[in-house]
Amino acid sequence: MGGAKFYRFALFPLMLLMLLLLPAGMVAQKAASSSKYIATYESSTQTLTFKKLVGETLPSNSAWVEDKQTVTAINTKLGNGTIVHIVFDKSFSTYTPTTLYRFFKDLTKLETITGLEYLNTEKVTDMYSMFWGCSSLISLDVTHFNTANVTDMSEMFFMCSSLTSLDVTHFNTAKVTDMYSMFYSCSSLTSLDVTHFNTEKVTNMRFMFSMCSSLTSLNLTNFNTEKVTDMDDMFSDCQALTTIYASDKFVTNQVTSSDNMFHMCINLIGAIEYDGSKSDHTYANYENGYFSPEGGFYAYAEFDNATGTLTFRRGLSKPEGAYGLNEGRNLPDWNNLGTNVKKVVFDASFASARPTNCYGWFKDFTNLTTIEGFEYLNTENVTNMTGVFNGCSALTSLDLTNFNTAKVTDMKLLFANCSALESLDLSMFNTENVTSMPSMFNGATNLKTLNVSNFNTEKVNNMGHMFANCPNLTSLDLSSFNTKGVEYVDNIFKNCSNLTTIYASENFAFGSGLKNGADMFLGCDKLKGFIEYNKNTDTDKNNSKFANYKTGYFTKLVGKNGEEKIGAVGETLTAENLTLNDDKDFVAYEPFAAKAASYNRTMKEGTTWATLCLPFGVSLANQNFRAFKLLSADDATETVELEEIETSIAAGTPVIIKMKDGAKSLSISEADKAIAKDVQTSKTDNGNYQLQGIYTQKEFSKDADNNCYIVKGDKLMNPAKLLDKTTTESVGSKPFRAYMADNSSAPAAGARMFSISVGGSTTAIEQLETTADSKAEYYDLQGRRLQNLQKGVNIVKRGGKTMKVIIK
Repeated sequence: MGGAKFYRFALFPLMLLMLLLLPAGMVAQKAASSSKYIATYESSTQTLTFKKLVGETLPSNSAWVEDKQTVTAINTKLGNGTIVHIVFDKSFSTYTPTTLYRFFKDLTKLETITGLEYLNTEKVTDMYSMFWGCSSLISLDVTHFNTANVTDMSEMFFMCSSLTSLDVTHFNTAKVTDMYSMFYSCSSLTSLDVTHFNTEKVTNMRFMFSMCSSLTSLNLTNFNTEKVTDMDDMFSDCQALTTIYASDKFVTNQVTSSDNMFHMCINLIGAIEYDGSKSDHTYANYENGYFSPEGGFYAYAEFDNATGTLTFRRGLSKPEGAYGLNEGRNLPDWNNLGTNVKKVVFDASFASARPTNCYGWFKDFTNLTTIEGFEYLNTENVTNMTGVFNGCSALTSLDLTNFNTAKVTDMKLLFANCSALESLDLSMFNTENVTSMPSMFNGATNLKTLNVSNFNTEKVNNMGHMFANCPNLTSLDLSSFNTKGVEYVDNIFKNCSNLTTIYASENFAFGSGLKNGADMFLGCDKLKGFIEYNKNTDTDKNNSKFANYKTGYFTKLVGKNGEEKIGAVGETLTAENLTLNDDKDFVAYEPFAAKAASYNRTMKEGTTWATLCLPFGVSLANQNFRAFKLLSADDATETVELEEIETSIAAGTPVIIKMKDGAKSLSISEADKAIAKDVQTSKTDNGNYQLQGIYTQKEFSKDADNNCYIVKGDKLMNPAKLLDKTTTESVGSKPFRAYMADNSSAPAAGARMFSISVGGSTTAIEQLETTADSKAEYYDLQGRRLQNLQKGVNIVKRGGKTMKVIIK
């Protein structure tokens, strides 16, 4: 009995001793659990809610929330359901974690976080990868975060690619040492305010803003980088970034690694413009790098009265007496210099300036003769070019090849009264956003050539007096003009007294919105389209109803003959004359007709066989050649089969021709012929070969064109064989010829030759020596010598080679 009493009495201190010896982790787990903070998942709404537990029992679909735990780990305990929404209940605000390391990491389906102000961060020291990969989050309210104790913010918003805005202006970053990849690939952010960041203790800024491809500017004027050692890729691939503002506190003295710091920041401009070969920390400054000082750079103009020179520059400050750039519809302050300006210079420093307005820049500078450094005037942001050169009556030339006019909306009076200009090439102008072009060239009285062939006028509403008073213009190509939205077109060609041709398409037409189309052609005495101006007796002969090529003064551009434009008029588009020769390529933009069409060719001495392909039909009556259709060509049996064409050659059809005895040239003339836009092909009966016509010169490569057969003397030869053992890579053919192509699924590796070939097509071929140059002998089946090929079966002997040629 005494023994039993002894053991019962000693049990309590023994149990107490065992509790004291429990592992610390077990005690902590029990304490954390006793805090009663839980996360509950509702599968029907895919929502995870954080709150404080009321009561003692853990509800279903809930898990305890403990420090140093991530949402992904909590979700694992809950069955790994998809989390689309997260809610922090107000009761959760008393929960004070010490770390949020990877807390929301990899929640790629997460769309909203509500009540984030109830996530208490006052004790948190680590926010590494906190929102890493939350690529579906569109918005995030972190304005209530207390970050006073945080030391690590690396990868905090890494790949939050859907975030369109992010307010971190309340962040206290005084203790932060690591900002590596903090905003990496936040590609939808268009702005980011980090002006309140304290970076005095930060050592790592690698990839900090990399791949923020929608950011246009960054203000880092408060950044102190004296302890930063790593700036690799800090801004890499920020392709929309144009400006980075920084102060003298952004230093790189301790930086040891900065590879690709500015890689692909293609629109970045500071003291210099982006250069792909200059991408490390050497250019992290505003003296000779990509940064801009707070307040930006100054673009200005200075006038030297002694030389009459107005110079445009850009720098850290504007010198006393210099002129600032004008804004809006206000003339620049330097406009009062007027006749004193003889020369304008754009300094190289101005290349980094981005003016938005050039309104009246050189207006009435009547003594201005020279403009230098136009390549340093970047106009990519300019929207208004009204009257830039208006009244520059001493300028004889303008090179505007570097002008970027993509954003320009107003070009009125742009070249008005430039009375000394003789030519102007504006083919590079992008006018897709221009709405106003009145008097654009009005009074350019000496202008003889003007290229506006690429103008897009779909948005233009005013063209009044656009080309008025340009008496030396003889033609205008307005084929690209679309005037269906134009309201004012009055006097557009007024007093263009030497203008003979205006090329225009059916898009030069007016809709119901036209308000004034009067006197369009007043004084255009030499203008001729379908009708002639000086023969038009209509009382309204000058108005818009004659702005067409079917019944009016316009001509439609239907093709090119070399560099010569081909125009046609009428309901059935008809050109006056089409004269073709071997020195000019012919290109038709659409089918048309010609009142007269001709072609001439001088044959090389000794040429008997040739090819021909013309865009108009040719009668064979009284011609000095015979024409044949290719029926078959069999390399294996060395048989060529032809069929003679008796009456005429259809337009665009390639043929083989044989010159009649003694004929040394072709001289073909036809009247009232349809002109075929495209060349045709003539296939053999089995489809293995075809004769392909050409209207333009063609180069044949011995590799790429190994299935083709081209001219050599009086034979058709493969380029690879023809150029074998030579250093020549290609041979050429003149226009209006044909070549044979092998269409078979497995073309031969290049037959040596076929019996009929084109003569005189290219000098390069003629220089090649080959036994195939020997003359051919013709025999009938009975062995009798023939003077020429005849209908039926012919035996052809050439240089020891014998083959059959069948003429049908």
